[in-house]
Amino acid sequence: MTSISFVHCIVGDTIFANDTASSSSSSSSYLGNLLVVPMDGSHWVGMKAIAQEMGRRGHRVTVVIPEVSMQMGPGKYYDTVIHPVLYDRAYIDSVTSVHKDMMQKSAQSFIQKIKTRFAVTQKITDLIYRTAESLLFNDSLISHLAQQGFDAVLTDPMVPTGSLIARKLGIPTINLLRGMPFFLDMRSAGCPCPPSYVPRFFTGYSDKMSFKERVVNTLVALLEPLLSRLLYWRFDQMAYQFLGEEVCVAEVLSDSAIWLLRIDLILEFPRPLMPNMVLVGGINCNVRNPLPEVRALSVSDLENCINILILFHLFITSPV
Repeated sequence: MTSISFVHCIVGDTIFANDTASSSSSSSSYLGNLLVVPMDGSHWVGMKAIAQEMGRRGHRVTVVIPEVSMQMGPGKYYDTVIHPVLYDRAYIDSVTSVHKDMMQKSAQSFIQKIKTRFAVTQKITDLIYRTAESLLFNDSLISHLAQQGFDAVLTDPMVPTGSLIARKLGIPTINLLRGMPFFLDMRSAGCPCPPSYVPRFFTGYSDKMSFKERVVNTLVALLEPLLSRLLYWRFDQMAYQFLGEEVCVAEVLSDSAIWLLRIDLILEFPRPLMPNMVLVGGINCNVRNPLPEVRALSVSDLENCINILILFHLFITSPV
């Protein structure tokens, strides 16, 4: 049977909860020490699956989560570090409620839809920034993490908090993502992304574009660096305050060691990939039972099937 132990300790206002389950020894001779800095919402599903599997295999896994979140929480095979935030459950519920209303109200006018989406985006980004600031500028927590001797950080670069912590601690970053706005992930990884056949966001194009569509796609691609800087400008400021050096988010992400892409090229348009990009599409899907083995038909089985078909044909064609 599996035994689970619970240990709680406090450093400053940060709660450290140990929820580890004893498991079989890892098949690998090397056992690592992994720090996980996830993103809330649906992004947590795939991250949790990896954290639990790494812990089940014997690695030490520590997950940093806010004390109030949508889906994140303790689980088997990994330790949990809970840091305080400057909002409560009511604020989380208001954000999710507004987002749900936006998804359901399809009869709104175009102008009203724009206003609603803008308001929802503001609420979500405010939640993201407040969570990031609560973690990055928690000196006692960052000091504690620096003393744990982590080998790497597993994070979602959509919110570059984990990447900033990895740079601060001087350890490699492993990214798990579906994609980033304005192809910031591709540029940060140094991956070619030719606009001649890689369609940009919001264009609605495929990889088969006319000359006019390629011109439009190229113009959008030229605007992407500016748009990504506008989107992550507050994180650029956090990076300067947290790291003490003038770096932007793209430069921080460029230090990433591995990019785990939750995609499959069967469902994507063709595009180049770098050697450190690994496709892990379906990683958060449940493992189903294997299909039953099908026995090969013998000659006698085929003869029986043919005889049955002949009898069936005679039956339906014969007069009553």
